[in-house]
Amino acid sequence: MLIEKMGLSRTALAGKVAVITGAGQGIGKELARALAWLGAKVIIAEIKDTGAEVETLIHSEGGTALFVQTDVSDEKSIQALAKKAFNTFGKVDILVNNAIIYRPGTILELPIEAWDQVYAVNLRGAVLGIKAFLPGMLERKEGVIVTITSSEGMPYMASYFASKAALQSLGLSLAGELSEESGVSAFVFAPGMVDTPGGNQAFQALAPKYGMSYQEFINMSPNPGYNGLMPAEDCAAGFAYAIVHARDYHGQVVDPFQILAKTGLLRFSPQPRTETDNTVPAESSLEKPAEKKSAIELAREVKKILEAVNKEANELDLFRKMWVTRAFRQRTGMSIKDWLETVTELVAELEAAETGDTTKIENIRGKLPWLKSNLERLADYFKKNMKDAEGYFKDPKALAEALEVLTYRENTVRSLISALEQKVKP
Repeated sequence: MLIEKMGLSRTALAGKVAVITGAGQGIGKELARALAWLGAKVIIAEIKDTGAEVETLIHSEGGTALFVQTDVSDEKSIQALAKKAFNTFGKVDILVNNAIIYRPGTILELPIEAWDQVYAVNLRGAVLGIKAFLPGMLERKEGVIVTITSSEGMPYMASYFASKAALQSLGLSLAGELSEESGVSAFVFAPGMVDTPGGNQAFQALAPKYGMSYQEFINMSPNPGYNGLMPAEDCAAGFAYAIVHARDYHGQVVDPFQILAKTGLLRFSPQPRTETDNTVPAESSLEKPAEKKSAIELAREVKKILEAVNKEANELDLFRKMWVTRAFRQRTGMSIKDWLETVTELVAELEAAETGDTTKIENIRGKLPWLKSNLERLADYFKKNMKDAEGYFKDPKALAEALEVLTYRENTVRSLISALEQKVKP
């Protein structure tokens, strides 16, 4: 298993008890195997009989597992799961809300009963699980709870993606409610497009709606470092690593690609770049050191950078665009569009100030703390992209070009912060 190559001890989760809902196949199954390999006792909360097969598999691999047939949408079934878990192992330390269903179709054609069913399993099931197992974690001041999100706004899957957006909000709200003293960590996991039985069934149903073959559809996968779908085992390895280091990821949206890149385990080279698939095209003014420019020049440069980022995102296919824009918003605090509007307004204020309009300087001075905080997040985004690039780019020349552009972008944003502070000094 890939988990064996991540530098984690086989006793990293020794003595821990993990409940994974929907662990009868796909990501849940592979995560159960990974956590068992790390020493956890794993409870497979699965509505189908495939859960028994996973239990047998984990036993054959030397791990400890228990299959409990569970309908996560049914409160009595969750209560029975909790009773079985506590009676067998005495506690639950890790809860992974992985069980989902999906119902493809347009918003108009999908019956309201299907919406209710999707929310009952995907969202209500997660809430029931949290209510069942969080109290014990708080009492012991130890635990990990994970919800799983996905992309947003994908046509023909509105009920599924709406529930996933809700799960992300649920997970982040939970993290906000858990103090450091509680001892309980919560984060949201974003798997990407993964090679699972359920996923493949969905992809086969969706491909014709996009006028594509199944192969064309999965080749649009946004997974960094993979040509097509990500193997479930790879996804689970990154997932298990995040669970072991849950305190480091508390309150964050985590994907497996960051972790696999960090540990040097991305399995495949990225797809070749084309003129319309460059994540980091050359900047026109790289030759001019950012720190020698004035505030207005730097603001204009940041605007150009954001226009380039927006262009890069718009030239991607549907899935990659969703992945990139979601990551940008999560890491910088605003969408690309909102960032462009903010910096365009800043440029206008600085231009007006150049003509002697002192009220504009006062405006900038008043919102400088907010601007500085957000610009620092934007700079950190480009810095983080440098670390990601080291895992994604296998060609040394392409990596060097990417790092040069990203370094320029980070330095320009940080130089703008310093220039603004100087500009508004009384």
